Amino acid sequence: MLRKNLLKLSSFTIVLIICCKLQGQNLENYNKIYNKTYLETSQNDFSKALFIADSLFQTSKTPKFQTKSLMLSATLHQQSGNIKKAVAYAQKAEKIAVDSDDFLWQSKIYGFLSSQYRNLGLYIQSKNYIDKSESIIKNLDSKLYADNMMGFIMQEKAYYEIQFKNYKKALSYIQKSQNYFNSAGNKEIFITANNKQLEGLCYLKLRNFTKALNSYKDAETALEDMPDNFLKGLIFNETAQVYIETKNLDLAKKYLDKAESISDQSNYINLKNEIYTTSQQYYMATQNIKKLTEVTKKHDSTSQKISDSTTSFINTEYVDLKNKNKLEEKKSLGKNSIIIFFIVLVVIILVIIGIYYRNHKLVLNSLNNDLREVKKNYSELQNSKKAENNLTKSEKDSEGETEQQSIMTEATEQKLLAKLEKFENSVLFTKNTVSLPYLAAYCDTNTKYLSYIINNFKHKDFNNYINELRINYIIEKIKTESKYQKYKISSLAEEAGFSSQSKFTVAFKKITNMSPSHFLQTLKDREI
Repeated sequence: MLRKNLLKLSSFTIVLIICCKLQGQNLENYNKIYNKTYLETSQNDFSKALFIADSLFQTSKTPKFQTKSLMLSATLHQQSGNIKKAVAYAQKAEKIAVDSDDFLWQSKIYGFLSSQYRNLGLYIQSKNYIDKSESIIKNLDSKLYADNMMGFIMQEKAYYEIQFKNYKKALSYIQKSQNYFNSAGNKEIFITANNKQLEGLCYLKLRNFTKALNSYKDAETALEDMPDNFLKGLIFNETAQVYIETKNLDLAKKYLDKAESISDQSNYINLKNEIYTTSQQYYMATQNIKKLTEVTKKHDSTSQKISDSTTSFINTEYVDLKNKNKLEEKKSLGKNSIIIFFIVLVVIILVIIGIYYRNHKLVLNSLNNDLREVKKNYSELQNSKKAENNLTKSEKDSEGETEQQSIMTEATEQKLLAKLEKFENSVLFTKNTVSLPYLAAYCDTNTKYLSYIINNFKHKDFNNYINELRINYIIEKIKTESKYQKYKISSLAEEAGFSSQSKFTVAFKKITNMSPSHFLQTLKDREI
């Protein structure tokens, strides 16, 4: 009870402070609270940051402040991985911006929505929004505002090209972005640091490690006086990746620790996922199997959360679209019914008029012919709609069946099979510490994908797959190197990577249909 009262008092105090500072909607005071919430509070106390963002909206008196507050909430939800709420807040802000003819914020919101749909892999929707953002800029009176927004649009286009691994093209967009920011006189260190981080990422992917480190160093220097935030975390994490690639593992650990320190305090789920990936690379390089297994489980869990959020959002969008289409169909059907009614009415009126001028028999024949034609057209319309509905249902069933048959692209399957072949040609499987998470990390994938590949292409589960590699390995050693024929069964088991002689014997018999001792005796008998 006391805790609840303290929480209410604390919340009331925050609202009171915000109300006092925003009296008269002072832009400077508003921006101070906004920036502190976005860059600092959200990294340390996410719930408090959301509360402040909501309070900013409640106390805002003008559409501009209301829109900006809603976009702060949208950004915070995006960082936490809740894409559904992020888009919902952005769409609410969009309505206010459109109603108030605020072209600047319309452009910003469309850029934000473009980023969300790009991250979801919905590239057509993403491109539509970035095109809308670029188009709306033409309505801005101020060239400085227009150039500033073009800077953000070029930045989003750079993200888009990075997504498709077009790193050189992305670098050109980053340069254009910075040129626009310079032209607008925008010297915000966070924006400069963001472009430098993107530049470093491109050079890292192009394996130009010297330029990558220079870009990251510039970004780190720019943010030196700022509190820890997600961008610092990304910079430290990608710097660690450079040092892993250049085999400087001591410096890699130093920067990885810095990134993890920020990630532990942050609610930014994509940052955590990126750092877990780098940690896997580091522990693989240092052969720390225990740590590798731990971080792989965390990575799989975080990836699953992101995947679930993405799936939930896409499913919701699909249901909304389906309901919208049904409503449109009902409207269309209603319109068609009215048209048919009027057609029939006109025909009847014409027939009645014809009674006075034509022979009674001719009038009746004409009436019957017209009515049959209407009935035929209506029947064809109904059959056409029924066939169309059946086709749509068939297509959807087909899509659902395809989704169930495969959980990844053919390119991903081939990549993982190549990794497994490399693993099979090594002797890593003779380590008794080999596990599914270890092999997943070795293949640069997650346990779900790896299990799918082993089950569907190797036609066995993970344990039987490893056991078969080990047994085939030791059989080859026995056949080609005579000293192995003198080994004890327990020594052969240990050499193959089994934790006990009994497990080795069971696996050996399952694969060869004979015990190890029988197999050795058979070889000796052949030699005699």
